[in-house]
Amino acid sequence: MNTEPKRKFGVVVVGVGRAGSVRIRDLKDPHSSAFLNLIGFVSRRELGSLDNVRQISLEDALRSQEVDVAYICTESSSHEDYIRQFLQAGKHVLVEYPMALSFAAAQELWELAAQKARCWVENLLAQRSRGSTQLSFLLS
Repeated sequence: MNTEPKRKFGVVVVGVGRAGSVRIRDLKDPHSSAFLNLIGFVSRRELGSLDNVRQISLEDALRSQEVDVAYICTESSSHEDYIRQFLQAGKHVLVEYPMALSFAAAQELWELAAQKARCWVENLLAQRSRGSTQLSFLLS
């Protein structure tokens, strides 16, 4: 049986704090990201590159045909805005908990995802193992 994916999904990590750095590490591991291809990261700080991964602007990530998925790893108060921007740009979204600060906002984002025929997954686990990024995407 061929386990090679037919297509790899291009991923950008938004935020490079503790959670974002772990996601980048996991996505760089070829054994845990068989279906995902790390394109780069987005940060408010000018870093250039981080652990041999290039920084790209938010605008470039939103416009890029290469980016299929955004993994939001920023502070909770900015999750809604990033989710909305990436969904409106036609991207799938993975987000660290919580995805929104209110039920109304969560419901609005859920409806936007359905309207755009895109999925998003909220990470409910505080600690994640290598490969779980891939698993979360596949289960969505």
